[in-house]
Amino acid sequence: MSKDLTTQVDISLVKKFEEAENRTGNINSFIEDFLEQFVSEQTKKAYIGDLKVFFDFLKRGGVRVMHPSQIKGHHFQIYRDELLEKGYSSSTINRKLVAIRSFMKWSMACKLIEFNPLDIVKLPKVQTESPTIAFDDVEVLEMLNAPDLETKKGQMHKLVIFLLFSLGLRRSELVNIRVGDFYQDRGHYVLKIRGKGNKDRHLPLQTEVLQAVKIYTDAMAAHGVQFEKEDFLIQSSLKGKNTRPMDGSTVYRIIERYAKKCGINKKVGAHSCRATAISHLLDTQKTPIRDVAIFAGHSNITTTERYDKRRENLDNSAAYKVNYDD
Repeated sequence: MSKDLTTQVDISLVKKFEEAENRTGNINSFIEDFLEQFVSEQTKKAYIGDLKVFFDFLKRGGVRVMHPSQIKGHHFQIYRDELLEKGYSSSTINRKLVAIRSFMKWSMACKLIEFNPLDIVKLPKVQTESPTIAFDDVEVLEMLNAPDLETKKGQMHKLVIFLLFSLGLRRSELVNIRVGDFYQDRGHYVLKIRGKGNKDRHLPLQTEVLQAVKIYTDAMAAHGVQFEKEDFLIQSSLKGKNTRPMDGSTVYRIIERYAKKCGINKKVGAHSCRATAISHLLDTQKTPIRDVAIFAGHSNITTTERYDKRRENLDNSAAYKVNYDD
């Protein structure tokens, strides 16, 4: 007796597919589908924020978007121009616009639109040098000596500042370090960093970094905080051990607070510490730029070049090395 291989139609499944095909009532449902392709929660959060600001901007102009096909090139262009008028940097504007462009590319791939109207709109030219203000060597030492080491808070703040300057970490990378991320490999002490876009990198640690971590953990133990491997190194609260990482904005405020305490009047933040470490390697230590890119977790060496101030030094210009007499 032969088996009946006819596939029965699942009515509920058919209805779901029809709803997906014909859905036009809410742009948010399309955004949710768009975000499913991303693994990183940070990327999703950033894209949601940038898309929400864009659609709120359109609403203020009387444009209510229910479907990706209703987004026009001039909407994108007017939004870009308003961001420029508000004084946003080119890199910030491009980041905001990339989220919208990515959404439209996804819409085209899903055949929700026939062509991407944003392809014809130019993005602002990004400046080739990092606008982030770095600390000088004296300011770095002042910042490292500023926290009160007699308190738990001071011990934590000292380690935050030390790791930012020593390892050139992003805020998100710093707060997500767990105690178990430190390990040994072929005679080196190494720290696993959870980088941007869920890309891990592994940094060998100098003795000074290991000592700073040990001083911190010993001080916390003296205050009754015992760390396990799965615990976050930088605690989000000093009232007792907790399972949440410190918020990135708190890191920014820590740097801002101690800069003010040290009488540093220029506008600096947590990223200034990262810029200081990268610039120090490039300018002072003359480290090859590819090695610095790996250290910083830059997937594109062009990003690292933005921190390279050596181009401003005419003494090292290649023009002095052109010689056909030899």
